[in-house]
Amino acid sequence: MSWRKSTVSRNVPKVDLQAYNVLVAGGFKAGKTRLWKEAMELFYPNEPDAGLLLAFEDGYTSWELDSIIDMHNRDWKFFKEVVVKNLVDEAATGRIAKVLGIDTVDRMWAMAEDYIIETYSKKYGKKFASLQDITESVKELNGHTLTKQEVWHQIDILKKSGYGFFWLCWTKEKETTTIDDVKFQSIELSLSKSGRDIFESQAHLITTLFNEVVVIDKEGNELEENKKTKGGKEVASKFHKSEVMMYFRPSNYISIGGGRFTDLPDKVEYSAENFLKVFENAVKGQLKTTSSSVEELKVVQEQERDEQAKEIVEQNETLKEESMTIEEMVKAINNQKKRFTDDQLSQYIVPEFKNILGIANYTKIEDATQLAKAVKFITEFNVPA
Repeated sequence: MSWRKSTVSRNVPKVDLQAYNVLVAGGFKAGKTRLWKEAMELFYPNEPDAGLLLAFEDGYTSWELDSIIDMHNRDWKFFKEVVVKNLVDEAATGRIAKVLGIDTVDRMWAMAEDYIIETYSKKYGKKFASLQDITESVKELNGHTLTKQEVWHQIDILKKSGYGFFWLCWTKEKETTTIDDVKFQSIELSLSKSGRDIFESQAHLITTLFNEVVVIDKEGNELEENKKTKGGKEVASKFHKSEVMMYFRPSNYISIGGGRFTDLPDKVEYSAENFLKVFENAVKGQLKTTSSSVEELKVVQEQERDEQAKEIVEQNETLKEESMTIEEMVKAINNQKKRFTDDQLSQYIVPEFKNILGIANYTKIEDATQLAKAVKFITEFNVPA
């Protein structure tokens, strides 16, 4: 068989929100949670549980939501061991949720930071005060990198299981100086660089919610310049109106926008209807040669995604093990070793560990995927009768 037949394939752009990572950025009370709620209701009108909100803060309390997990009263361990693992199981046995809303990524990141600080404080017998404290105290560790790896690892497990994402993020105003020593202000994500490396870089579609102010006169006419007194002094108008806009491309002030689509507007008025119109037009703009309709593609691709997710989860059970930290996996292997005699370990376990890991000493392995395979092997292995 030609290698091309088994390796090279044709890609048809995905048409379902479930296939994408959507990033919605905005300031406090900008309408991020509302956009999530209404977009899910419009896109999945007959599936109230298709959108599952993981609420890392309580901004949802004023909304009627059919499917939500209160994460702001839980911790990262609950997220890993209960939420992620059960969502992976559901993807294989009977998917309920399709798109996961993270509200907000900022609070999610802070929870992961707390987990890393607590985990490594216990490991090294020292109370670390921050991620930077870990970095400065332990030569071979970087607290920020550890958090980045931890967060992305869990997100990647869920993505492999067929879930789409809406990442709701805070924004801030930032002052930047160019190489020519010219200063300018812009709207940026509030996340640290490590966080932006994950969420902004991996988003397929980004929109920033921004409250635009229009200055008007008392008759309601928009002013293009300040009014002046008879003496020529500029005076401020007593009237204005504001309107939330969704920016899909960066502007001279808003730097967060764009995506992996060519047909995106600069900005549109805020509404879930307009958001989904932008998404639909962006998808259609990518379908240059496909004869099938968006609805036909949606049905086919949903079936393919569920079959693929089921196959991945059933054939690669390491997804479940990978939701554990390296320390947890080492502990799991230590516990499993108690089932075997020294001779059995030497005859069966050590040779296979060398095949999987390259070395027998699993405590030296830093690759979570490799170590997860070792956990799976020793957990499932039984000495031949």
